[in-house]
Formats: sequence, C-alpha cells, structure tokens
Amino acid sequence: MENIYWASWDDYYNRHLSIDYRMDNVGTSTAINTTVQASLCVPESVYVFTPLPLLTGDIGPGDYSSLTLKYYVPTTVGSFTSITYTTCEDDAGRTYWFPEML
Repeated sequence: MENIYWASWDDYYNRHLSIDYRMDNVGTSTAINTTVQASLCVPESVYVFTPLPLLTGDIGPGDYSSLTLKYYVPTTVGSFTSITYTTCEDDAGRTYWFPEML
C-alpha cells in the first residue's frame, strides 16, 4: 500500500475509501496480464467497491504498476485488514497467484 485516503467529499460521504497499491515485478521476465482478482476484508462489512477482476496489464522485470482500489467502509468500522489476490502469466501461459490461489 502506498496511500490511503478519501478521494473527495462525495467519497467520504458515501464511505468509499481509496487505497493506492504498487505491484512490483522482482522477477527476471515480464508478468503478463497482471490482474487483481479479489480483495477480502476483515470485518466483512468492509468490501472492495472497485469492480473486480481488474486487469492492470503487463509489468516488465524490475518495473511496477500502480493502481487504486476503492473500499466501502461503514461508519461503524475504525480499521480493517485486507488480503488482495493478484494473478499474472508467464510467456508460456502459466498462471501464478499472489499470495496463493483462492
């Protein structure tokens, strides 16, 4: 995570919290079709508002991609945790899950 913020007054009023993520490719080949598949939250009353899956594209070796997900956060929730699951493919078409397959 890079930043956590209410992007506008409307987002604050509607309880849509923005979280900026940075996905790094520390491998030696291109991560193809990098996609955010899910973001599961605790408590469950918090949920990702951004439509998923979200294709973020290819990430070259040593490069990164930035993206923002919006979460619905009820006024009764003061903090939450989330695990965000992503996939990518290698040049042979094999799919890799991060952190692990759902």
